[in-house]
Parts: sequence; structure tokens; C-alpha cells
Amino acid sequence: MQRTSYTAERERWGTKIAWFLCFCLIAVLAAQTVSVHIFPDARISRQSQRQYWAQLPISTSRGDIRDRNDVPLAISVPSASFFIDPASWSPASADALEPFFGKNIADKFSKKMPGRFHWVMRKVSMDRANSVIGRKIPGLFSIRESHRMYPHNELASHVIGFCDVDGYGLSGIEKEWNKVLFSQPQNRIFARDAKGNLLDLIGSSAGTLATGGGSIKLTLDSRIQQIVEWKLKEGAKSTNSKWGAGICVNPQTGEILAMASYPMVNLNDRSSFKNADTLLNNVISRVYEPGSTFKPIILGIAKETGLVSNEDRFFCNGRTAIADGVIRDVSAHGELTLEGLLVKSCNTGMATIGNKMKAHETSGLLRQFGFGEKSYVEIAGEEEGLLRTPEEWLGMTKANVAIGQGLAVTPLQLAMGISAIANGGEVLKPYVVSEVKKADGEIIHRGEKRVRSAVLSAQTASWIRNALYKTVETGTGKSAKVRNIALAGKTGTAQMASSGSYIKGQYVSSFIGFWPYEKPEYLLLIVLGEPRGGKYYGGEIAAPVFKAIVEDMAQLALLASESEMVNFSS
Repeated sequence: MQRTSYTAERERWGTKIAWFLCFCLIAVLAAQTVSVHIFPDARISRQSQRQYWAQLPISTSRGDIRDRNDVPLAISVPSASFFIDPASWSPASADALEPFFGKNIADKFSKKMPGRFHWVMRKVSMDRANSVIGRKIPGLFSIRESHRMYPHNELASHVIGFCDVDGYGLSGIEKEWNKVLFSQPQNRIFARDAKGNLLDLIGSSAGTLATGGGSIKLTLDSRIQQIVEWKLKEGAKSTNSKWGAGICVNPQTGEILAMASYPMVNLNDRSSFKNADTLLNNVISRVYEPGSTFKPIILGIAKETGLVSNEDRFFCNGRTAIADGVIRDVSAHGELTLEGLLVKSCNTGMATIGNKMKAHETSGLLRQFGFGEKSYVEIAGEEEGLLRTPEEWLGMTKANVAIGQGLAVTPLQLAMGISAIANGGEVLKPYVVSEVKKADGEIIHRGEKRVRSAVLSAQTASWIRNALYKTVETGTGKSAKVRNIALAGKTGTAQMASSGSYIKGQYVSSFIGFWPYEKPEYLLLIVLGEPRGGKYYGGEIAAPVFKAIVEDMAQLALLASESEMVNFSS
């Protein structure tokens, strides 16, 4: 019995000793591990620095934007981005950066840098990148990314918009449809081998980037867009105008065929973004008093509400007193018919009609025309304009509104309002997006005609179209007349308002018209803001720009027709 107890005691001690030895071994290993990690051998440190790794989100291909004829307007192309690892970078090599990246960047890296990773430049074109890569500058590395490129530079720039360096939409279609176009960044792990070469551990060695964005097809016709932009730019420069806007729509459907804004911006040149005015889309973001281009809408409302008839006559002696003010004309027109008020663009006659209107009724009808509210066109940045509440229509307000003053509109709102006259009485919702596809090709949106409200009878719309045709033939719009094209249109000249008063010598000049006037296929509005070349009347400076665009569009249609005939005969 005593011997058995002795044996058990020995076994217990043996077990304790074994566990103690295991503990000691583990403690030694742990201590060694801590020592290696916290106080590594200098040789090991140098080696590990040459083999560091980093995880980076790399931008991938964003979805395409194309016009109605599949002409690419925004695409993604391969590019290279450069970075420096300070652990293997010598400040003495900074001079080699200057020819490619400029003096500022070269100076930045001419001194010792902290950390392990610093961007030098993102999204460099492959042609330029290859010349840098070929120099094999020690410590400078490159990775493949995707870069947003706009093949036509300025063309439709304010409609398309632009992205930030990581491919996220910031304005225009790029912003409004970012959820469709955006492709999530691809996480990539990069390491360096013992020789200092960069290794891509995820993805192919060639750096092929994943694609994922959907695509957008616009209603724009890049040919018409180019014509409108060229002529608007010419007109703005020749009149020394501070800004300009041009929009061409199909008044039967609401499709936007062209939308131009001046000053223009080159989407591929970020230096042109410095001036904030350059980035403003004047067609949807600029509000102004429309002047006489608003008279057809007021006359349409007056006829629809029974306030006037075709038999009415008006006498214009050049001025008329209303409430606490005076409405003036450029000259005395004498006796005029209702139609003559448009043809001669008579302010006193229109003001007399406006003063008889009911504020609540007129305000409500103007909102049905789309004024004072957003149209919700599919582009970011739209303004709603300014239309006072009926309670604020005091004194001369009704008379001023009748001649296009005392309210503010966007060019898009005015274009859609006059389109109701052109198409027989319907205010349509404008649209610039024809089709939206997901990355897998599934169509998730189609643009189509949408009626916002019916505001005029067919008879009233037809009567105004005829009056506007005579305005171009014999009235204030004669300088817009184009041979062999039946045009209808209206001039507009309005003073600029600021802080409740008009600024002397500052005007907005415009011309709006449609053709063929009996059943219009096109409607075009040209606005020139703050011209400083001496002339400022809409008939003097905006109408000739309108005419030049119509002539070029007619030539374009002729060439297209001849091409179709050749294809048919062959």
C-alpha cells in the first residue's frame, strides 16, 4: 500500500515537470517572436521594406454615354497612375520627375517623405505614361486604372457633366445617373519582390480592370448640338455677351435635340473649370426675365379665358400709365389688331390686356405652362424660376408680367411653354435620356412623350402660330427669316434686374421660333445675356444666330437626304 502511494507521487511530479518544461519552451518561443517583431535584425528590416504590400481601390470602367445615333460622348479608357514609395525613393531623383509631372510635383518629392505611399499623379494617358515608365525611375511605380474621357471635348459638356478623380459623377448626366453609370472600385493588392518589382497579387499581371457600369443613350443629336454650340459661341463673342444659352427641342414629343451653354467648358481640361460661370448650365440653371418672348403665352391665356377676341383693337401712342408706373414702347404703333400686338411686339397693348387679367387665374395657368416649377428634366442642377404668388401681384405686376417682366424663367421652361403653342396646346415634360441600360443589357428606362397639362385649344394655338409666322415675315422677327422655310417666331429684349430694380445698360436678348410653322418639327431658343457690343435688341443679335442655325440644320437635313438616296440606289 505504501509502495503504491510512492509511485503515484512520482507520476504527479513527472507530470508537473513535463508541463513546466512545455511552459518554458512556449515562453522562450514567445519571447523570441516578440524580439523579432519589435527588435528585428537590421538585415531583415531592410529586406521587408523591399517587399511591402498595400491594398488600393482602383477605379474601373464607368458606363458609356452616347447620343441618339450612338456617337460616344463619354467613355472610359485605360490610364496609369503613379506613386512613390519613400523607402526606396531618393530625393535626388526628383529632377527626373519634372519633365513629365511639372516643377511643383518635382519639388514636392525633392525632400525626404514620411510613410510608404504617396500619389504622384492619377489617371495619366497611356501614351504619356509609357514615356515615364520607360525611364524606370527608381522608387516611382505605376498601376493601371480607368480614366473618364470625353471624345469631343466641349460638345454637350453641360449636359454630360463630369466626374471626380475616382469616377464619381459631380454634375449633369454623370451626377443624375451616377447609380447607373458608376462601377465600384476594384480592390487590388500590390507587393514588391526582393528586386523591387511591383507585383499585382489580385488581377492579371497586365492590370486588366473589371467593368460594371450601365449605359445611357441621350436624345441629343451630336450634329445639331455641334451646330448650335458653334453658332451660339460665334454670336456671344461677336456681341461680347457675358453668357448665352441655346436649346432645340422636338415640340411634338419633348425630346431635347441640342442644349448649349456659353461660356463652354472642355471636359478633358480641368483647368477650364476654374471659372464657376463656365460650369453653369445656362439652359436649366440660369433664370432671367423673358421679355417679349413671353407675350405669345400671355396672349394665349387671354384668348382661352375670353378676355380678348380677334375683333379687338388697340391704340398705341408709345406709352401708357398703369397703376403707379408707365409702360413704354420703342415707338408709337398707332391702331393695332390683336394679331398686330405680336407682330409689332407692342408693350402698351399687352400691358393693357395684362392689367385686366385675374391674378389667381393667370398665376395658376402660368404654373400649368410650367413656370415657377422644375420640369424635372433628367439633368442635375435645374432651377425652378420665379413666379410670385397671386397675393404679391400688386400695382403694375400684372401689366409687367404681360410683357415678360416681373417673373423669371429658365430657357428650358420658356422653350417648353412655347412648344405648347407649336404642338396644338399641350405642355410636355422635356426629356434628354432616351434609354438606360444596366451592365447586363437590361433596359430599365425609356424616354417617351409625357403630357404635363393641356393649356390651349387647338384653335387658339393655331391662331398664335399664324401670328408668329407673320411676325417673322413682316414684323420684328424679319432678321430670322430663312429662304424656303416657313418659320414662326418672336423676339425678346429685357432689362437685367437686381435687388428689385433694373440695371441701366444691361439686357438679355433672345429669339424663339419653330418650323415648319403649321406642324413644327423643331423649336429653337437663343438667348444672349448682357451683350456689350452696342446692339442689344433680340431682333438685332439673337435672331441672326437663330437664322444661321436653321440654315445649317437645313443643309444637314439635305445632306442626310442625299445620302439616303445614294444608299437606296446602290
